[in-house]
Amino acid sequence: MGVVNLHGPGVLGEYLVKRQLAEWIPDDIRRQLTRHTHTWVQPATDIACLGTTTERISWHGTCRECLCQLTATMETEGAGQNNACIDEVGHHFHSTLSTQAETSNDQQAGFSATCRGRTRCCKCALTASFGLQLPVIEPSMCTALSNARMSMHSHHPTQGTRELFGTVSTLFKLIKNACTGNTKPIRLHSDAPRRLLKFDAACNHILEIMGFELIGEEFHPPEIVRVAGEALDNANPSRDVRLTQVRASLLFRRLESARLELYVWAGQIQRQLPRDERQALFMPTMVEDTLSRTLGTFNYKRAPSGKLTLLMATTGAVNAKHTAAEDAYRALGVLDDVCDALVEWAYTRLTAEDQSDDPVFGPHARSRFDSLVTISAARGSKELGLLVANERERGMVATGAIRSACVALFGQPQSEVDTIDSDTVREVFLARVAETSASKVRMELAEHLAVLADAKQDVALKAYADNVLSSLETSAEIEMGGAEGVAAWKGKVDTWEQLPVGLKNIGNTCYLNSILQCLFSILPIRAAVLSYGDNKTWNEELRLGRNDGGRLLTREEISEALKFVQRLKNLFEALVTQRVESWAAKRVRTSSGHPLASTAAPLAVAPDRELADMLLLRVGSSTSTTQASSQQQDVDECIAQCVGLLVRALPPPSLMDASDQDSDLSGPGDTWIYKLLSGALEVATDRVGAESEKTEKPLNEA
Repeated sequence: MGVVNLHGPGVLGEYLVKRQLAEWIPDDIRRQLTRHTHTWVQPATDIACLGTTTERISWHGTCRECLCQLTATMETEGAGQNNACIDEVGHHFHSTLSTQAETSNDQQAGFSATCRGRTRCCKCALTASFGLQLPVIEPSMCTALSNARMSMHSHHPTQGTRELFGTVSTLFKLIKNACTGNTKPIRLHSDAPRRLLKFDAACNHILEIMGFELIGEEFHPPEIVRVAGEALDNANPSRDVRLTQVRASLLFRRLESARLELYVWAGQIQRQLPRDERQALFMPTMVEDTLSRTLGTFNYKRAPSGKLTLLMATTGAVNAKHTAAEDAYRALGVLDDVCDALVEWAYTRLTAEDQSDDPVFGPHARSRFDSLVTISAARGSKELGLLVANERERGMVATGAIRSACVALFGQPQSEVDTIDSDTVREVFLARVAETSASKVRMELAEHLAVLADAKQDVALKAYADNVLSSLETSAEIEMGGAEGVAAWKGKVDTWEQLPVGLKNIGNTCYLNSILQCLFSILPIRAAVLSYGDNKTWNEELRLGRNDGGRLLTREEISEALKFVQRLKNLFEALVTQRVESWAAKRVRTSSGHPLASTAAPLAVAPDRELADMLLLRVGSSTSTTQASSQQQDVDECIAQCVGLLVRALPPPSLMDASDQDSDLSGPGDTWIYKLLSGALEVATDRVGAESEKTEKPLNEA
């Protein structure tokens, strides 16, 4: 018996209607029909005669695929479309839906079995009960009759459909007449009944199931029809009492159910006929929306139509092409058209309601995170991507990442990571690192190690992985470019200084911010700028003697360059300070409180406007005495202006260390700053039967 526990994971309101109730298939029906989803319909006109009505039943519908009948009964006073939760999320239902039909003591009397279900909103306590009645005319009977009619016209399917519609619509009219108390028997040799019903084995079986009895050459209606007819003909005061007894009898209710099923079946068949042959009587109305309004689930916030990713099949068989995305939406209990905020709310709610032993990092939590990652990737959502990033930051790892890490380190995916000893993981990692000298491959292996450490929740292994990653990242950053003297900076960088901190855009300064971030990431330049004020690294005494384009720099030019270095130092100090705050915030988010309770906004620094003006507006040749104000044309001009100001702020060669004097005598092109930022591109040309040719070009000319 398939059951969804009332205390188990909840679903958003409309998901209950369009997924859980639509896919609530009884076990007996599942064995007779291929997988399908219910499509609920109701008669377009009132076809009831002596039909029963129950005041507590708020909604009723019949599936046009399997003929099951669903009833929804509201158990909360004031239920309806005005009873929806007042926020944009709506109801969050916890349901029990049994797929095994219940039988009663009166089952021998002939009334169909029913599957029972209940639901309750954990937010507003709205409660409803459901009954899914198995059809009187089972799907196997429908299939047998359809095959019998279609086999008669195997070369003309439309004619076979006409024959089938004629039989089903005639059966409907016979049952309708029986429900009004008509006791007239059906003669087997009458022209019209024989032409329409054929009275073959499939048709006769349906008549017998509905209570008709074959006596001689006639089919007689059930005994309850005769009783109903007598009650209608009786004009005494006990007439109403007798009719009430008839309506309450199980046999009569069985007839009424069969009448409604035949009506829906006939409407489904005539959908395959030409439009001019369809009868207006057999056109049932789709009523799924009325069920949504009855439960108060129709009003939820949907994703914008331009960004909607419909990955789940709404009718018919499940679309196997999108199984992963469909399963992800099902796991979170949301429809594929909800907005990103509702997906995030559902994920957070399920985490809070998780009653498992480890609701934060256990199997259920990982399954939810896998679903969130899948939905975020399918939608390309920035909002969901931020939630995924926050979850990864606190140590949550997707199953796919764990598989990739196991394949990279062990050569094959591991089903249970917890069974692998941490020492074994460390030893295998060291063996893989020893097999390669490529820094990129080593970095990837270290990232896989961090994934397994997070998956195992091993504090010691996580600390080891963090140290390895920090060491590799620092080495990769320090050793870039191969400039002389850079190796001396090894070991002088703290790990937290490498955490990213943004620069605010103060008005079309995006590429300026990129240049400033690049300068900050080059450790020798960062250290030199931060040392401004020591009267050694920079020409703070305004000494003359540095050449620029064959001429000596003036004190005004040197002073202007020193102002730039001073403002650049202020910016770098702010970036360093913010890195400390960002590191501390990260430690707080990952060490205390609910994992989803804190999502601190990223820190950023705003560049000084005077600093931006010096780089963006004062553009000109480094050899000119007066810098003309103009607009930047491209990023190359901004880089040239920035580097030129740094070079002009350096001390003249006579004040440099002896080891640096030779490199600074011939002009700015030979200063350590230019050497650090320059390089050469080697081009090799191989020709058949000739020696290879190699040429070198500066990068700025390549």
